[in-house]
Amino acid sequence: MAENVEELFTRFEKHLARSALASTTIVNYLADLRAFARWHAEVKGTESSLLTLTADDIREYCYYMRANEELAPATINRRLQAVRKLYSFAVNTGLTESNPAAEVKLSPNKVENPPRALSPEEVANFLEAVQVGRPSLIKRNYAIVQLLLQTGIKVGELTRLQVSDVQLWDGGEGLLLVGERDGNNCRQVPLNSLTCAALRDYLQVRPASASTENLFLSQEGNCISKRTVQRLIRVYTQAAGLEDVSAHALRHTFARSILDETEDLSLVARLLGHRCLETTAKYLVSNI
Repeated sequence: MAENVEELFTRFEKHLARSALASTTIVNYLADLRAFARWHAEVKGTESSLLTLTADDIREYCYYMRANEELAPATINRRLQAVRKLYSFAVNTGLTESNPAAEVKLSPNKVENPPRALSPEEVANFLEAVQVGRPSLIKRNYAIVQLLLQTGIKVGELTRLQVSDVQLWDGGEGLLLVGERDGNNCRQVPLNSLTCAALRDYLQVRPASASTENLFLSQEGNCISKRTVQRLIRVYTQAAGLEDVSAHALRHTFARSILDETEDLSLVARLLGHRCLETTAKYLVSNI
């Protein structure tokens, strides 16, 4: 090929490693890119450069994967995300001027029951419904809802959070540590100003004498249960006039907003704690 593809991939691999991606994710990216390079060499010839392809070329590759290799939409989307990531790196390092893969839409998945995602208006109505009740419980419940909406964590992860898992910084932003800190399952999720403000308000009314370090407490001062959180979601969504809304819908709402904002499926997977991009792609890109 016109450029040294392996040298390009080696540079890209080092870039991914500096981005703190999981080693399995990096391996998957490179495997997908080598499949892309093989198609390129076969169809475009060894004298053609990967860095001169157009959006139409990338669409042709997607069609090839669908028609010739009969790959599932989730696999095609995963490979396309890898190609997007490579060209984004190439643009940022001055190797090329544009990212042709950014113009190519993800393939629709055939999902019988795609997850529910709340619209901005529904989110506003939901949050308004949380503002009714005892002041101390309002602050706790509002912080719970904001965390679920703004971080995409699971209910089980939320109930296991410790006070020390929350880092609130000057300037209105922060960080949430999710999972076991001494293992490979811990991930860091950024906290925006809305969530930080809700957490600060709640921590002011959280009993300092609580016998547990769990972040969210029941009215008896114990760790809040998953059933309680699920009941709160049900009560507030019904009060807001919303149907078919579960904790998973809040997680999906977060994931959808991040994907719409960044078009980076690997980022969404990392924030959700998914080990495999296909897990994210199977349900998240179902209606793109």
